Amino acid sequence: MSPPNDQEPAIASDSEVSRYEDAFLATRRVLDEAIRNLSILKALATDFDSRNELGLEITMLKRKRTKLAAANVAFHSQTATMVPPSAAQVKELSDLADEAVQLTVQRATAAASLKIATKALNKFAEIQSIGGD
Repeated sequence: MSPPNDQEPAIASDSEVSRYEDAFLATRRVLDEAIRNLSILKALATDFDSRNELGLEITMLKRKRTKLAAANVAFHSQTATMVPPSAAQVKELSDLADEAVQLTVQRATAAASLKIATKALNKFAEIQSIGGD
């Protein structure tokens, strides 16, 4: 939870923690699917430049996924706060995760996978900071 002014942070309720976990898991699922889709595209790429660019994008997404996981651990170890997500925010992230799965099934473009991953990360940033690039 975000502390108002200089007060101690409030303890999150069970339902707030549950919504937070749902939001975290949906965001991670989006990143996992984007990484998987880019990995498939990389394996299918026929030229060095495309494979190299996709490899860089995969590395960037893996780094962001690691930061996301670290933020989750920090929350649970009470060294970081979060703004409890609303049910609507959780649903939006869950919908993005479902969309990310469909992008992988359809072998969507790298740009589409990166766009949805960025959208999910930006949505999660409304709940908890996951650090810079």
